[in-house]
Amino acid sequence: MSSSTLPLTPTTTNPVVGAGENAETYWPWATPTPGPAPADPDTQLGFDPGEVATARRRVRSGQFPEWLDHVSAAAACTRPIRLSGQIDVRNRDGQHMHTIDTNSMPDGVIYTPCGNRRASVCPSCAEVYRRDTFQIIRAGLEGNRYGLPPLGQHIAIFLTATAPSFGPVHHRVVKTHAADCKSRERCTCRASICRPFGNTCPHGAEIRCTARHKTTDPALGTAFCLDCYDYAGHVTWNHDAPELWRRTVQEVDRELERLGKRLGVDLRRRHVKVYEFQARGVIHYHAIFRLDGYNPDCPSAIVPADRIVTRAMFASVLEDAFDKTSYTSAPHPANGDNGWHIGWGSKGLDLKHINVPGGDANLTKLTGYLAKYVTKGTEVTGASFRRFDDLAVELHADPATHVGRMIRACWDLGQADGWERLRRYAHQYGHGGHITTKSRGFSVTFAFKRMERVIWRRTQGFPHLWDDQEADLVVYRLGYEATGWITTGDALLANSAADAARRRAHALDLADLDQAATAHPLAA
Repeated sequence: MSSSTLPLTPTTTNPVVGAGENAETYWPWATPTPGPAPADPDTQLGFDPGEVATARRRVRSGQFPEWLDHVSAAAACTRPIRLSGQIDVRNRDGQHMHTIDTNSMPDGVIYTPCGNRRASVCPSCAEVYRRDTFQIIRAGLEGNRYGLPPLGQHIAIFLTATAPSFGPVHHRVVKTHAADCKSRERCTCRASICRPFGNTCPHGAEIRCTARHKTTDPALGTAFCLDCYDYAGHVTWNHDAPELWRRTVQEVDRELERLGKRLGVDLRRRHVKVYEFQARGVIHYHAIFRLDGYNPDCPSAIVPADRIVTRAMFASVLEDAFDKTSYTSAPHPANGDNGWHIGWGSKGLDLKHINVPGGDANLTKLTGYLAKYVTKGTEVTGASFRRFDDLAVELHADPATHVGRMIRACWDLGQADGWERLRRYAHQYGHGGHITTKSRGFSVTFAFKRMERVIWRRTQGFPHLWDDQEADLVVYRLGYEATGWITTGDALLANSAADAARRRAHALDLADLDQAATAHPLAA
């Protein structure tokens, strides 16, 4: 720490404002200019004065602790749903015990999270969805939880299936990643030249690009020539992708049945899949296929397949099924009353073996990878929309952009009978399937995870006290009131409380880790 050598006493006889040698001086007949008023700390932090005032009124109302406890379930939600009505509580015999009216609650409503899975819409609800997905997939890979047996001996394969090409687009390919490169979105590794060789298309556009695109380059995924690119085939493939997946899974079952008959064993396929949007606006699937056996004495049991079945055999079954599956879509007037060819891309499957010593995939990293993508939508294309109407289409369907052409193709093709889903899902470039699906025997369900949270809240953190036979029946007779917080100040208070709760939980987790490391140094 340094100190100034300037004297603190003024060396001039003139009056001064402030103290020290560097204070401003003024003449006796002059009036000093008043300095700026001290800044409001709330304004400096970016808070609107009106928001702060409403938050302060809520805190000083005397009912703030009760209100904060009431909204805790939706405290971190961006736009919670407000419900009003009555809640009936009955015992197991059906006898009515008492009724709770929302008018007796703070604000006269019940706050419930919006439940949106997209992180760009509600980060809090998307995080809950991501964690549930992580636990479901992890249980289906490792087992030994939720009543599932250990699954480490089961053959499992992680695959990626992509769509065919609909025209040349700008892309980024990194042939060799650095050792410390962990995130594809933030990758700074040196990329290859986009498209060093190419000719001029019939519309006069040069199909050539010598740039090494960065991950944030808005040109990624856009077509070199908007007139050459097959936008009709693109959105139709998105539209029919769920049907293509269903037929492919059926073909996998047929191939497995043929393999089982050839080897004299019974085989079962279990899987979970997640779709992801590529930068060009078409989806591709990530899936985990697990091979199980069959116990005739207990058909519902989850047992490993017979040892006669090898990993190479299972991989061959998947490759054959994806190669064989293709069909022609329904006819459309815009295509001369013909359909489009629907099939998988020509690059083939990207397969990685799981549950094998020295295998290609790390279970925790793989599970986190899949769970992360259930919270994403079309953001990778540079835009994220809600459902369109005629006005929104005119606003966003710019024919000079790649995204605008996809939206316009969905809207125009969706006019035909039987193709209305293209308009319904134009905000997702024609795709309307679920973000993640799984077979019944793969793992537990999302409903099971939601019930876990209900039990945790009703037992106040002691789930072992829950008894299904003695638990009261809660009948909700609630109706929609509104969406969002009543005031911005309420949102500020609720989200601040939720953030403080997360920090406390994180601090407790760190304390538990430090305590474990102190008790067992080798475990750290």
